[in-house]
Amino acid sequence: MKKLIKNILWRIYPKENGLNRITILSGPATGVKMLLDLRLGGSYFLGIYDKWIFDRVKLETILKPGMVCWDCGAFYGYYSAVFRKLVGETGFVESFEASTQNYKALSHLAQVNNWNNLRTHHLAIAQENSEIEFVNNFGAISGPFGNKVYSGKEVEYITVKSYGVDELIEKLGVRTPDLIKFDLETAEIFALMNGHKLFTQKRPVIMLELHGQKAMETACAFIKKYNYKCKDVKTLNQADAVEYHSGHELCDAMQSVPNMLLLYP
Repeated sequence: MKKLIKNILWRIYPKENGLNRITILSGPATGVKMLLDLRLGGSYFLGIYDKWIFDRVKLETILKPGMVCWDCGAFYGYYSAVFRKLVGETGFVESFEASTQNYKALSHLAQVNNWNNLRTHHLAIAQENSEIEFVNNFGAISGPFGNKVYSGKEVEYITVKSYGVDELIEKLGVRTPDLIKFDLETAEIFALMNGHKLFTQKRPVIMLELHGQKAMETACAFIKKYNYKCKDVKTLNQADAVEYHSGHELCDAMQSVPNMLLLYP
C-alpha cells in the first residue's frame, strides 16, 4: 500500500528535471521546498526523516543566526535545509555530495527556496587532493567504491574529485564551519584525520555517522588526538547520558558501533 501511494504521489506531483517539487509538511524543515523522487523520499516529504536524531540533538541550542554549517554527504539536502532555517539569513550552509544522481536534486535546493547563503559542491570529502571511484546509484548509501558491499542491483560508479577538510577551506575557499555533519559512508575515516588546522583552531561541533568498526576506531583516535568529548546520539534524551572524555573510554564502553556520535570540544 505504501508503495502504491508513493507511486501515485510521484505521478501527480509536478516534476522538474524528472524530480518532484515538494514542500516539506512537518518537522524541523517545515515549509522548505525540495526536488526529490517521491517514490524514494517519502520520509523527507513528511518531515520524519531521521526524526529520532532531531528529537535528541537539540540543534536550536547549538546553532545560532550567523553561524556556518557543513552538510557532508548531503543527499537531497534535508540536513542542509534544517541548518539553513536555524542559521537564518546571516549564516551560511555549505553542502557536499559526490554522487551525480544525488547532486541532481541537491543542486536545486538554494534556487527553489530563494536562498543566497547555501552553496552546493559536487565533490567527495575523503582523501586529500585525489580522485576516487564513487558509487553513483544507491541513493543515500552511495559512497566510496570498494569500502563497503552493495547488493540488489549492478553497481554504477563514477570518478570524482576528493578533498580533505583543511583543503576545502584553504584551496576552495569554503567557509570555516561552526558545525559539521559527516555522513560519508565509510569516508569518515579520512575526513576525521585530514582537518588538523580546523580541529585545532576553530574546533567545530561534529555530528558523525559511523559506518563500520574502522570508523569507530578512527573516531576514538580523533577524540584522543584533538581532545574532543562525545556522546552517543541514541542516549541524548536520557538524563544519565554518558559523556566520553577519551577515545579509550568510548571504545571500551561500546559493545557495537553506534549510529551517530555528537563530538564537541
